[in-house]
Amino acid sequence: MIKNSVMKYTKELADNLDKTDFNVLTQIIERLVVTKISGKTVFTAGNGGSASTASHMANDFIKGCRVHNREGFKILCLADSSAIITCLANDFSYEEIFSIPLKTLGKKGDTLVVFSGSGNSPNIIKAVMQAKEMGIFTIGFSGRDGGQLKGICDILLIAPTNSMEQLEDMHMIYEHAMSCAIQEELTDQWGIEIVKFPQKVMKIKSALFDFDGTVSLIREGWQDVMIPYFIEVLSGTPGAEDSTKIKNCVREFVDVLTGKQTIFQCMRLDEEVVRRGGESVNPLIYKQEYLKRLMERIRHRHEKLKLGTNSEEYIVKGCVDLLKGLRKEGIAIYLASGTDEADVLDEVKLLGLSEYFDGGIYGAVDGVTDCSKELVIKKIIAENKIEPEQLVSFGDGYVEIELVKNIGGYTFGVATDEVRKKGINEWKRNRLLAAGADAIIPDFEESQKIIDFIK
Repeated sequence: MIKNSVMKYTKELADNLDKTDFNVLTQIIERLVVTKISGKTVFTAGNGGSASTASHMANDFIKGCRVHNREGFKILCLADSSAIITCLANDFSYEEIFSIPLKTLGKKGDTLVVFSGSGNSPNIIKAVMQAKEMGIFTIGFSGRDGGQLKGICDILLIAPTNSMEQLEDMHMIYEHAMSCAIQEELTDQWGIEIVKFPQKVMKIKSALFDFDGTVSLIREGWQDVMIPYFIEVLSGTPGAEDSTKIKNCVREFVDVLTGKQTIFQCMRLDEEVVRRGGESVNPLIYKQEYLKRLMERIRHRHEKLKLGTNSEEYIVKGCVDLLKGLRKEGIAIYLASGTDEADVLDEVKLLGLSEYFDGGIYGAVDGVTDCSKELVIKKIIAENKIEPEQLVSFGDGYVEIELVKNIGGYTFGVATDEVRKKGINEWKRNRLLAAGADAIIPDFEESQKIIDFIK
């Protein structure tokens, strides 16, 4: 009899759950995401079992929605403090236990989420009315006929059952469904992932940018040219291993040397050739062949830009706004690239960005084997008498992150997914974290937040 009773209950619950208005639940999720992105606060409230659901939501939205180490929601359960609740109930009235703290803490644009099985709890109704007065968006979860909440909430989801136990179960399931859906939604809405805060106040005076993959997308896919070419070369050596080992070897050293001049990757290729019993050749020969293959891939992009095509297609999202904002703050902007200097100057001009790099544009020069970025950093510090902690860098390669990090500057790893042009490239992110990036961003779309953080 006990087993049959349990099975009957769970079957009824499942059947009723299927009757949920999922369009309304979707609207609620969308509103909560907007609240987070806009930097506003979510407040939750409920009585009894509903208080537990409201508290559980605060837990999940702070911790569960903390995707890839990024911050979760700014969320506060108004039912969590027994001291505040008993104080307000004793000194004022039980009806005001949520409305008084909401009036104290809430701001226009925040969101209030309430749980009430009947939809008629006086303290919940009073909190919703207080929220509406303040310009706080209201979301309700109720059951049965919706009660008084049906007429006053901006969005109300009614659990389709008259059973108090079942509707409370449904509210908990809705809460977990929201948390899981929001985690997926936030995958491509990154903002700033702060790995490490500065240890002291940094009065930033200079900003150093990498070019390819950080500012420019003209050469998007260059690894897909270099890596297969290098694999081809190594596969033809007397001591070549199987294709998997060669591929892993090439990918690792190409990645580690990304940010230095292209010649360094070609020099390493020659070392690997000799290690496998092949004949040493001038690395410039490898470089010339690689550049020839690369130009075949990107020639149409150059031609489109020369014809006046909208350059935004080939600039990392939000980059122009960030450059304008940094210049407005009086921050000198430098560009340092491992690409040949003549090509960098040409492509910066094609993108219409020359005016922003008032500190200077530096690229690779054949025959120079010191890391050009290291020279640029030393030049910036020496000529402008800048303390290392007055320098911030933006880059998608291992080298620039490691260099600036080592001298005491602050580093933003730009892990742009260059193919989808949104969200994060996980492989890039992991490599940038390994290099010691202090913060990770997908692009510069939230340029004002980046500038505010730097300030």
